Amino acid sequence: MTTSELTKTEDFSLSAELFRDAMRNLASGVSLITIPGVNGEPQGMLATAVSSVTAAPPTVLICVQRTATMYDALIAGGSFCVNFLGQHHLDLAKRFSDPTNRQSRFQFDNWLTLHTGAPVLEDALSSLDCSVLKVVEVGSHDVIFGQVLAARGGGCEPPLVYFNRNYGGFADIRDQAA
Repeated sequence: MTTSELTKTEDFSLSAELFRDAMRNLASGVSLITIPGVNGEPQGMLATAVSSVTAAPPTVLICVQRTATMYDALIAGGSFCVNFLGQHHLDLAKRFSDPTNRQSRFQFDNWLTLHTGAPVLEDALSSLDCSVLKVVEVGSHDVIFGQVLAARGGGCEPPLVYFNRNYGGFADIRDQAA
């Protein structure tokens, strides 16, 4: 029996809880997705579901739950910036994950803009300024493809990582290999 036959004939139903438990074992870099927002009020949310798609043309994808506070403004505005966070951004990550005091989230760091007007974190490891290229509905989320119009950064600071509901870091183990 081939894999495609297995997929067609077997029931691979999986509970959402078991799926979430399994996904907690995937360490992911932490990104801050920002948008210019409504009436010039910037908005942002943390994301671990971020990926490059292709280098020609430069394209990334982000996954956003349709009930997210900034979802409507993101779709209506048509642009976003992906800011890759370093370990030194732990306080910023905690601030953006806290549902209270949304209006003070952008007050404590240095921000600039590139092409789209979305906030770019000045000391992000890298930032990708994007226009929405395509939106695909999948379950409770949308996969949003963004064409990268401008990029900034490229620093070598250790990234902020999210694993099993906790923030952590990255350790280079190349020299430990025997």
